Amino acid sequence: MMRHLLSIMRITWMDKVTNKDILERTGLPSMEDLLMRKNLRWTEYLMRMSLDRLATQILFYQLSSGHRKKGRPRLRFKDTIKRILKLRDIKTDSLTSLS
Repeated sequence: MMRHLLSIMRITWMDKVTNKDILERTGLPSMEDLLMRKNLRWTEYLMRMSLDRLATQILFYQLSSGHRKKGRPRLRFKDTIKRILKLRDIKTDSLTSLS
């Protein structure tokens, strides 16, 4: 995407313009922003589903037994959602089930 924007704006790599500057000039959101929006939209959709649906059961599922590997645990979907909500200063009153 950035390569195409550079060619449209006729900016070369020798101009030393950062990606952030290019996105500000064009008014487009960053890829990180787009992914956050999609994750929040999907979470909103999940929250409207009934609890007997498989997708919501997987989201709210907690292991009752077992163990995880040593080291830093892999992030779950609900961990990334919590991080996004914290970054965007969104209150989690409606998402109390996310533990």
